[in-house]
Amino acid sequence: MLNAVRNDYRVLDADDFAVPGDIRLISHERMTKVDDLTVEYIEPGRLANLFRWCSPLFNLLYAARLFFAADPKTVILVNGGSDHFWLLPGYLNRLPFVRRRTLLLWDVFVEYKLGKEKRLKFFPLIKIKTSWKESIARGALLGYDLAVQWSKKQVGTHAKYFRLSEEKFIFLPFKANHSKNPPFEIPIGNFIFSGGNGKRDYKCLIDAVRGTNIPVIISATDPRVRKTIDPLSHVIVLGAPEPAFGQLQAASRFVVVPMIYSGLKGGGEANFCNGMWHRKPVIGVCSIAAEDYILDSETGYVVPSGDSKLLRERILELWNDPKKCETMGEKGYEHVLRYFTHEKFIRRLLRLALLLGAKSQRLVGQ
Repeated sequence: MLNAVRNDYRVLDADDFAVPGDIRLISHERMTKVDDLTVEYIEPGRLANLFRWCSPLFNLLYAARLFFAADPKTVILVNGGSDHFWLLPGYLNRLPFVRRRTLLLWDVFVEYKLGKEKRLKFFPLIKIKTSWKESIARGALLGYDLAVQWSKKQVGTHAKYFRLSEEKFIFLPFKANHSKNPPFEIPIGNFIFSGGNGKRDYKCLIDAVRGTNIPVIISATDPRVRKTIDPLSHVIVLGAPEPAFGQLQAASRFVVVPMIYSGLKGGGEANFCNGMWHRKPVIGVCSIAAEDYILDSETGYVVPSGDSKLLRERILELWNDPKKCETMGEKGYEHVLRYFTHEKFIRRLLRLALLLGAKSQRLVGQ
């Protein structure tokens, strides 16, 4: 069944999906209940809480608590976006004197930039060589049964870079975080919106709109990111937190998400989906993930990272055709409603965890 998911994640959406009933799911975070699928939240416990002032020790004790709470019919779901916590379960699962648990990793931020030394700092207070950091990440990944990636290409790039089998990774699309609530209805439409902090290529966007006088609003809550954006008279740069960020998306004519190509993973997946959720065409300037979310020429456009010339053409095309924006926006909303809502994402993730647990049980029984 896992192979079927690798071929098409939508098999997890089937109404007749057979849910293994004897698999228990636990996690270090509170997760939304979908249908009858629940994830038991395991608290850190008194011992770990005594060391909240020491993050590495707190994480180690918390990971150990998760392991003690798991039995052979349990799958531990680990959110890789929770600072460096995800490293510990992976290494604990490799210890020879610890009974192996079934681990599912999702939303992990492991990344590098081709030809550059600026990489994810696993230990911000200690300078460790880049090669060491990547070896640490690989060692942790070896302890996981499966790691979820947000785009198809990331399965191959992660497997190649970390010298692991592609069987270690699987593609599940991310979600429109804003889909927890109805779309905002703010019919202004006299500006382009772009936003976000991580890996954004605002230089590409600025080059694309330079000389057009098209109003652009860029929202970056990180002041360091805002400082990198060249000031233009028709570009407003600000830092809008939610829900203002979503309201600006909804009030725009269309959304542009310009991403830097890093060689390993994409980014902006939630923004692609959120923009479409608010009935806006989305131009994804991205060479890895955008094609898995945006239907090119139907719900928006996919432009290669860094291609400011093509981006300019797409921006002018949409700006001068409000009717096309409206049509694309409606198609985008229907696309997200069908495939990328918060509820659908959680259901797929939990069903995937159940399939992983059932597979592990079969292997133990052989």
